[in-house]
Parts: sequence; C-alpha cells; structure tokens
Amino acid sequence: MKLIIIYIVAFGSLLFAMSGEEVFEKKCASCHNYYIPQNKLLSNFIDHNNTELNLTAPTLNQLSFALKDQVGDRKTDAESQKFEIEEFIAEYLKNPDKKRGVIPQKINRFFKTMPSMKGQLSEEEIEAVTGYIYDYAEAMMIEHGVKRYSYEEALKLARKEGKIIMIEGYIPYCRFCMRMDREVMVEPVVKEALNKDFLLVKKNLLIEKLPLGMKRLGTPSFYFISSDGKEIIDMIEGFGTIDEFLELLKSIKEEAK
Repeated sequence: MKLIIIYIVAFGSLLFAMSGEEVFEKKCASCHNYYIPQNKLLSNFIDHNNTELNLTAPTLNQLSFALKDQVGDRKTDAESQKFEIEEFIAEYLKNPDKKRGVIPQKINRFFKTMPSMKGQLSEEEIEAVTGYIYDYAEAMMIEHGVKRYSYEEALKLARKEGKIIMIEGYIPYCRFCMRMDREVMVEPVVKEALNKDFLLVKKNLLIEKLPLGMKRLGTPSFYFISSDGKEIIDMIEGFGTIDEFLELLKSIKEEAK
C-alpha cells in the first residue's frame, strides 16, 4: 500500500511539473525579455548605449546563443552539451558573477549583477528551463527566418513556380552559420528577396549529403540549383552582410537566366 502511494505521489509530481517555458515566465521573465532581433540589439547596445530598449538583462535569444556557443563542447551531441549548460546555470544562479558570464563585456556592462537565486529553483525546474533556453535560439530562427523546405518539397515547388533552390549548408557548431541565421536570414528585406525567387533548404553537412554530386564547401555555404533540379548554378561559401547576401542573390538570378 505504501509503495502504491509513493508511485501516485511521484506520478502526480510529474503531471504537475512546470514546463521550461513556464519556469522562465515565472522566475526569469521579469528581468529577461524574450525575442528581439539581433541587429536591433546590436544597434541598441553599440550605437545607442542601451537607450533605445533600456534592457535590464540579456534577452532570452541572447542567452540561448551565448550559452550554446560558450558553455561545454559544441562538437558533442546536444544532450551532452545541454547537461553541461544545466550545470553552469545551476552554479550561476547560486553565485552570479559577471566575470564568469557568457555575454560579451561590451554588452554586459549595461547590466547589474543579477541577485542570487540560490534555493529558488528546484533541480527539476533548472533542468526544464535549461532545455527551454537551449532550444529557444533555433526555434526563433525558424519562426522569424525564411521558410524552410525539405529538398523533395523544394524540387516540386521549384518546378511548379520556377524558383531557384538554395541549399544552406551548415554544421551545428559553426559560429558563422549561427551568425548568418540570426543576423541575415531573419531580416525582412532578405526574407522578401528569398521568398520571392528562391526556396530554402537547410542541410547539416556532417550528416546529410548534397544532391547532384556536389562536394561540400566550408560553412556556411550556399548551393544554388535550377528550377528543374538538374543544373548547379553556383556554389558559394562564407558569411556575408545583408547587403552582400542580397547582391549574391541578385547575381544568382542573373546567372540563372
């Protein structure tokens, strides 16, 4: 009978445990904003000394990118790195120290050292909020970025709509791949240009092959394929600014004619 009660209590705890999003909303959101575009953040901090947004702490997308970039081994599997980030967060919540933080000093200088939250989050809550923070950056790039397709979907649509297929090649721990997605691919002018004439396919070059026998370049890299899916228009590697990327798209359109 006692064993049954223990099972019931344990099951009830799991059933009513807060999600990572709920933990963040309850324990963190009073100081940390959610998503603000990277270029708007840079303008706020670098050009206007935080006078435009008057942020009191890093945004959730800043934390997500910075933690994934600086804590643990980015080349390991996601779960291993997530565990290392969880340990970092747990220790930082107990003993906050801006010198040990992950936000660059040129931005962190606008914030006060956060108060200790020792004992305010359970181990389960820290685990849950770590998962939420870890996944947030990628979720925001998908939500605010250019629409993505599988290669098979892109082939069908390209033939139907006469659009160019653009494969964005990346690897999970490539810093410039992350910068490309968070600084360029989410910008309205880039989204407009791509959605009008291109179909975006993202491929993890560590585990996915490129079509048409194309050899992988460094990352980030971009592979442009004709609307019939038979010809390689061009292959380019490297990070580019918004203007540089728009100029590339313009030249690809001319080449495709």
